[in-house]
Amino acid sequence: MAPADRRLHLFTGKGGVGKSTVVAATALAAAQAGRRPLIVELGHRATMGAIFDAPVGADPTPVAPGVHALNVDFHEALIDYVAEQTRVRALAKRIVASDALARFFAAAPAVSEVVTLRRLERLVDEEHRGRPRWDPVLVDLDATGHALMFLGLPDVFADLATRGPLAAFLRSLTALLSDRERTALDLVTLPDELPAHETRELHAAVVAQGHVPLGRLVINRMPPEPLSAATRARLPALAAAGMEAEVKLAERLEREHERALHIANELEEALGMPTVRLPELEPFGLATLAEALR
Repeated sequence: MAPADRRLHLFTGKGGVGKSTVVAATALAAAQAGRRPLIVELGHRATMGAIFDAPVGADPTPVAPGVHALNVDFHEALIDYVAEQTRVRALAKRIVASDALARFFAAAPAVSEVVTLRRLERLVDEEHRGRPRWDPVLVDLDATGHALMFLGLPDVFADLATRGPLAAFLRSLTALLSDRERTALDLVTLPDELPAHETRELHAAVVAQGHVPLGRLVINRMPPEPLSAATRARLPALAAAGMEAEVKLAERLEREHERALHIANELEEALGMPTVRLPELEPFGLATLAEALR
């Protein structure tokens, strides 16, 4: 199955590369293709509300034509998980509200990650009239460092339990992360030295972990070609006419464009991932980005 067709997409990249905007544009592209995308941002993140100028809460909410979004808050996800075990949501709320249990949940290893991943699993598996309710589920993960901790959960789970119901439950979560038919990790970067270097390191770390299948490499904010061939041919004449400042600016923009192309080409070749290059736009030019992603 092609990476773009998988049900669960996890997005990460260095901070400041426009990851959340890429997630939003990917959702718009999926909706325009007749799918039913759901954007999921994690508790402390609150960017989709600003991008779409729409409220985003704990339940799926329409934010654009054909696009829904929600925020997975740890407290609500924990209530959902406890309610699965008790079968009574009101009781689950009382359990989670207990001070003693709250301290236990805060201290226990990987509780936040477990309940978050369980929430994602339920969203991916949810059906409506025999068809997936959400397709795809697009998760706006944290930036590189924290995302690697989340992606390394299978190693953590292996140490938490080796047998019994808990081990079986954790294996099902691990299976979701590693399922090449359902899951893809998309890497978002920029055609610049530092983000490209960090993307190489992230790619190597994900491959070394060997848990989550890679999806697409998205190179965001590719600068447009600054000069047409005709304008480039006129530069000597412009310089001779006393327009040295304008010529130097044009030459600098040309060098920057060539440098960005070189970095993008090298990164694409090194990683060997299906690649999408998105143009540099004014903030929130989502429609154009969505068309490029389609």
